[in-house]
Amino acid sequence: MENLANKIQTLNGLTPSTLPKELLNSSVPIVLKGFVSDWPLVIAAKKSDSAAIDYLAPFYEGFLVNTCTIPASQSGVVGYNPDMSGFNFTNQQAAFINALEQIAQSANNPQADTLYIGSTSIAQCLPGLVNHCHVNALNEGCLFNVWAGGKVTVPAHYDVAQNLACCVAGKRRFTLFAPDQIDNLYIGPLDKAPGGQPISLTTTTAPNFTKYPKFKQAIKAAITVDLEAGDALILPSMWWHQVQGLGSLNILFNYWFKNTPAVYGQPTNALHLAILNIRNLPKHERAAWQRLFNYYVFADNEFTHIPEPAQTILTKPMNELTARKLRAELQNKLRR
Repeated sequence: MENLANKIQTLNGLTPSTLPKELLNSSVPIVLKGFVSDWPLVIAAKKSDSAAIDYLAPFYEGFLVNTCTIPASQSGVVGYNPDMSGFNFTNQQAAFINALEQIAQSANNPQADTLYIGSTSIAQCLPGLVNHCHVNALNEGCLFNVWAGGKVTVPAHYDVAQNLACCVAGKRRFTLFAPDQIDNLYIGPLDKAPGGQPISLTTTTAPNFTKYPKFKQAIKAAITVDLEAGDALILPSMWWHQVQGLGSLNILFNYWFKNTPAVYGQPTNALHLAILNIRNLPKHERAAWQRLFNYYVFADNEFTHIPEPAQTILTKPMNELTARKLRAELQNKLRR
């Protein structure tokens, strides 16, 4: 198996104004040391947690954020309850600045519950801060979010979009697994996940090799990246990543972006539809559909034996008008 860890780059000296756009399209992760170290928030965070909170406070306009409270017994790991009928945390809304203060106050108390703020739009939560965090290489349509917590571990999961993750306070450890490690990660339910994306049922911080023996192989193939305040990580689409907060207050800003038009829709929808339509077929039929998918979707076939005007939905890239027509046809078929 190819050792992807040897292909991961660590680059110094790049900033939000000098990042080349082509790096955002990397097929392997790239670490950007000191990428946002000049941001005032990062400078404040390196002084103290309270200095970081004081810097953010004037940008906050009262938007209530969703927070997760993880009982102390769970050691800060986001996951499921014992029978997987629900999760091991409770949700509630809170004022953002108050939640940050609570995180900082309780993070070093092992008896305290763990408070975590998941993906939250910065445009809604800290609207005045958006213009202070511009990355020239990114398109305006990208999603810009804040994450915050103490010593919280989110098990391995993937993002459909490409990700530029900037550690702006504290320290975060990313444990990365290439897409080919899915068989070794013991992924939980597709339709019931803590943050919307399916997660591994075990972690590198407390692995259960008796219950999940193949996870040993995942750990051998894993790549560990520690981000200090000011560092960033370019994370390609579909790479599995476990994220662990190591500081008393860890704040991450991330940008999700895609290079394909929004009209193409979410690949996850195709996965769910294939599970509905194909997974329950007899084995020989599934094998035939697997070959069909490979021929039309996964192989780089050009279909030059078909005249170009007749290729329609096989044209690559598909134009927007054709994509809209195909979406409308699919929607009509699904209503029947």
